[in-house]
Amino acid sequence: MLPPQLLRVLRELLGPNVEVGAAAVAVVLTGIAARAYFGSVLFHPRYVVVWNIVRRVAAPILQRVVYRYLPFDIEVENDSEPNEYAATVELDPKPLALTLDQVREVEVPLLNGYKTAPDGRKERATFVWYYGPKPLQMLPRWLRRYQVDVTVFRREDGRYDLFVHAEANSYRPDLWFDHLFKGPSFDAAEGVERAQNALYDADVEWRVEGQQATERGA
Repeated sequence: MLPPQLLRVLRELLGPNVEVGAAAVAVVLTGIAARAYFGSVLFHPRYVVVWNIVRRVAAPILQRVVYRYLPFDIEVENDSEPNEYAATVELDPKPLALTLDQVREVEVPLLNGYKTAPDGRKERATFVWYYGPKPLQMLPRWLRRYQVDVTVFRREDGRYDLFVHAEANSYRPDLWFDHLFKGPSFDAAEGVERAQNALYDADVEWRVEGQQATERGA
């Protein structure tokens, strides 16, 4: 049993569930180490399709491990919501990510869940970029406070729907609870607006259409 004073400090740092908090922070710190040592190469947007294959295979396995062996639930597989629909584009995921990288410094996320669209489609790619303040000016851009999370779903006609939200940066240990449980930083409208602005800045042709647009009230 932890001393009450230590337990109180841990709860302030990690949230009310210390076990979940400690595990989450450990995962985030591991992610930071991986990003610091390998990120510029492994998570480059040119590998967005390769990482999607890895995520597609690994996500169900990791989800079963979480449910069976861990004392808490974390959704490794989760759903995109209708109000996250931002645009429909012609570009395939890899050229789309590389094009947006020219204006937003895109990378493939290590700590994002594997997503399903409202109509049951599985993601074909996911990528992020970061914005907002950093804890210290000397720190790298990927430790900014927020990230824009873009998930790409293929349509039957060969085009792609983008579902987007803004959220707390998954690499920030101090923001683990905010990121993991869609806290105050989670904002679908903010993510949609930033994604559409990025598409404009990168001269990517896009449009809002279909059932998702109706559900958003567009």
